[in-house]
Amino acid sequence: MHSTRRDFLGSLASLPLAASGVVRSGHAMAQDRYPIRTIKLIVPFAPGSSTDISARTWGDVIGKQLGGAAVIVDNRAGAGGNIGATAVARSTPDGYTLLYSTATTWAIAPLIYPDLAYQPTRDFLPVAVTTTVPTFLVVSGDSDIRSFQDLGAHLRAAPDRHSYGSNGVGANSHITCKLIANRLGVPNLLHVPFKLGSQGVMSEVMAGRLTFAVDPWSVVGPLVRSGRLRVLGATGSKRLSVAPEIPTLGEMLHQEFDTTTWSGLWAPAGTPVDIVTRLHEGIAAGRKNAALAKQFEELGTPLMPDLSLQQVNAFMKQEVDRWQVMVKEAQITV
Repeated sequence: MHSTRRDFLGSLASLPLAASGVVRSGHAMAQDRYPIRTIKLIVPFAPGSSTDISARTWGDVIGKQLGGAAVIVDNRAGAGGNIGATAVARSTPDGYTLLYSTATTWAIAPLIYPDLAYQPTRDFLPVAVTTTVPTFLVVSGDSDIRSFQDLGAHLRAAPDRHSYGSNGVGANSHITCKLIANRLGVPNLLHVPFKLGSQGVMSEVMAGRLTFAVDPWSVVGPLVRSGRLRVLGATGSKRLSVAPEIPTLGEMLHQEFDTTTWSGLWAPAGTPVDIVTRLHEGIAAGRKNAALAKQFEELGTPLMPDLSLQQVNAFMKQEVDRWQVMVKEAQITV
C-alpha cells in the first residue's frame, strides 16, 4: 500500500500545475478585496492535538502571506471530527470560514458514518495538503509492557483487562489502534473514544487506565522524553528523523503497515476560485520557508510535497481509495 502511495505522489509531479474542476471567472474583485476581516480556521479536534498545533502554525503563515490578515483557530471537537466539518460545510462560502483537518473528515468519515451531515466532494473545495502525520504507538512509562512484542503477549493473555483510546469513532487513531489489535490477534479489544482528544487519551494512558494509544510525535514526544510515556513503534512506512531509533510496526510485524494520515485545508463549496487560489498560493509560498520546514520536521509531521490545486484534488481522491481498504479491514461502523 505505502509503495503505491509513494509512487502516486511521485507521479503527481507530471500533472500540469493548474486547478482542477474549476475555471477562472470574474472574481477579480473578490481577489483584490480579500481579506477584509478575520479568517477563521475551524479545527474539528481539541486544542493541543497535532491538528490544532499545525493549524495555528499555518494560520500564521496564511495571515502573513495575505498581507497581515488576522487568522484565528476555532476548535469544534466531537463525533470524530464531524461536528467541525459540518459547521464549515454549512458556512457562507466567502473565504472567511475554512476547515483545517485531516484525512479523517475527508476520506474516512464517509466510509464509516452512513448518515453523515456533509459530503466532502460535494460540500468542500480542497485548497492544500500541508503535512504528513505519522503516529507513534505508546504505553504508560510505568507499564510492564516494554516492547511491541510485550504488548502482544499482554493483550493475548488477558484481553478483557486491556483497552485503547482514540480521538473519536472513525478517527485515524481509532482505525490505527483497531488494526494493531487485529494484527496482534485481539480484534475485540475495548475501544474508548474521547471527545477531548489527545489530552484526554494520553492522560488515561499515562495513568494506566488505557493500555495503549497512538498520536503524532508533536503530542507524545515531550511525554516520552519526560518518561511519562514509553514509545513502542512508529505506524508509518518508514522511520522518522525525529526518532530514528524507533522501528516501524511494519518492521516488527514483518508485513505492510502504514496508517500515515495528513493535514490539509478546505473551503466551503461555492467559494470564489480566486480566493481558493490565493489561499493555496499563500500556503505554497510559506512552504518554501526553510525554518518552517525544519519546525514541522522536528514535530514529526514533515511537509507534504508542493502540489498544485489539480494535484491536491488527485491526491485526495486517491486517499479515499487507500483508506477504504483499511476501514474494511478494521470493520468499524456506527
